[in-house]
Amino acid sequence: MATKPTFVVSFIVILILMVASSTVNARSLVKQTVGASSPSTSLVYRLRLDEETGYCWDSLMQLQHCSGEMILFFLNGETYIGPGCCSAIRTVGRKCWPTMIGVLGFTAQEGDMLQGYCDDEHDEHALAFSPLPPSVEFKDATVARFSKP
Repeated sequence: MATKPTFVVSFIVILILMVASSTVNARSLVKQTVGASSPSTSLVYRLRLDEETGYCWDSLMQLQHCSGEMILFFLNGETYIGPGCCSAIRTVGRKCWPTMIGVLGFTAQEGDMLQGYCDDEHDEHALAFSPLPPSVEFKDATVARFSKP
């Protein structure tokens, strides 16, 4: 017959194995879905990984490098933000995550000011570098003159 300490050890080992097996079965790592998950709750959708939006992540990283220019814009009234920074501000603010500029520490009003400044700069550069309209060529026209009889 088994001694009392051996019985206790065996009982504890079996109990641990039962608890461990029920813990493993309690939460499966693969999501069991009956239907498709809601697109608005999907992490892939929220991070915009399902689209070709590598430019969103690139622009967000560019904003990190532009933070000095944006801070000087508000602190010193320095009215120059480079075209790369403006491009990143427009991309993140309009095409990717409109609230991201606020998450970076700027108020909604400051974010609007940055986007407004960059939109104005973009419009000025677009007008300055727009191609000239194609020249219009006039052909010599023959004009028929009527004489009075």
